[in-house]
Amino acid sequence: MLIERFKRTIERYRLLDRGDRVVVGVSGGVDSMVLLHLLSAFRENYSLSLIVAHVNHGLRPEEALSEAKLVETVAGNFGLPFEQIQFDTREFQRRSKLSFQDAARRLRFHFFRELLTKYGAQKIALGHNADDQVETVLIRLLRGSGPRGLKGMTPVRQGRVIHPLLESWRREIEEYATFHHIPFLQDSSNLKATYLRNRIRRDLIPLLEKDYQPNLKFLLQKTSHLMRDQDDFLEKETDKAYRQMVREEGENLSFRLATFREHHPVIRWRLILKMLQRMDSNQEAPEEGEPPSTVMISDRLHGSEPCFLLELPTGGTLERCYETVYLKKGGVEPTAPFEKEVASPGITALREVGKEVIIEVVDRRGSSFKPAESPPNVAFFDFHRLHFPLRMRNFRPGDRFQPLGVKGTQKLKEFFVDHKIPRHERPNVPLLLSGEVIAWVVGYRIDERVRVTEKTEKVLRAEIRSVSAHA
Repeated sequence: MLIERFKRTIERYRLLDRGDRVVVGVSGGVDSMVLLHLLSAFRENYSLSLIVAHVNHGLRPEEALSEAKLVETVAGNFGLPFEQIQFDTREFQRRSKLSFQDAARRLRFHFFRELLTKYGAQKIALGHNADDQVETVLIRLLRGSGPRGLKGMTPVRQGRVIHPLLESWRREIEEYATFHHIPFLQDSSNLKATYLRNRIRRDLIPLLEKDYQPNLKFLLQKTSHLMRDQDDFLEKETDKAYRQMVREEGENLSFRLATFREHHPVIRWRLILKMLQRMDSNQEAPEEGEPPSTVMISDRLHGSEPCFLLELPTGGTLERCYETVYLKKGGVEPTAPFEKEVASPGITALREVGKEVIIEVVDRRGSSFKPAESPPNVAFFDFHRLHFPLRMRNFRPGDRFQPLGVKGTQKLKEFFVDHKIPRHERPNVPLLLSGEVIAWVVGYRIDERVRVTEKTEKVLRAEIRSVSAHA
């Protein structure tokens, strides 16, 4: 009996909690109208508050008007709040470059999420049934899906989208509607052969049942259950790998590439997806296949390029810096070339890189002259070996300098490579110039020709610090 199967599904998967507020998506078709009837019957058992939500996708004006009126009338009969919206789905599909079904789904869920916020609701209930599940599994099988796709729809997704009728067959639902005189309307688009799902329902499934496997639907339902268990196991393994591998720093993430590569390819792409979702809470896990962004990231991480910066379609960046990978929110604005004269002594702002340079002359015998104890952002120079005015700029192709302790000059590009400074970070490294000599690659090395020696009489001290640290 339908009501018993409905109750068993709710209890087995814990779809409802006492006191839940539930947004019920009701199209006016038999499935959603029976769903609303059954949830209303369970209102007292679970102390539920129901909100009826109806979406008009702007395709069938006359039918849509009748459907909206029917749903609003039934909602009123149950004493439930009624919310409706109309979308221009074709226009949204054109702008978003999605399939019509994907475009319609995104619009529906945008509306449902707005209602969750408006009513302080916890769940979204939809009327998909076991036949819908079988059709979904077949469609995804034809598309070459793996466990994530072949598990089909789940009774509960993301803890808030529930399908209480997912283990109930369409025949049972229709019989229940007839017996209880529940009104509903037939969506004419469900009869059109232009939609793959309709052809599978109308042509392929009856053919397979007749000539190949009379128990096809039950077997495909069983397959979806098996794939769901496998997918659940893989997700648990992914969660375990994520906790062991990924370091969270606010909204940014990082991990060691070698550790990532130790995992099976199935876990690797799930890890990427999980990290993308961690950075963007609005990004939902795909119901099938690998989203393009995970494929793109996976390809780059398995390449031989030691350093790169990748801007992601979903926003944010992925950066590989040799053996460490960083996922960061926000885009990248390249640092423009800059050059400016430095006050000596004095403070000069380097707004292009968010820093400032402080120049002062210090006594070699004083407490300020402690080269061995100085951090990387402080350097000392022989004052009389410098050519004034000093200048600050960033990297230019062809730059060379003589690193401290080295006899000859070296290309700055090679120095950056040796010190594993990614290409996109190089324009952010300030250079202190004395005439045409790069006196200091800030934070890394001074030039041998301007170092302090035993003969040095006067010392110039330079310090670079972030503007925020001084503010």
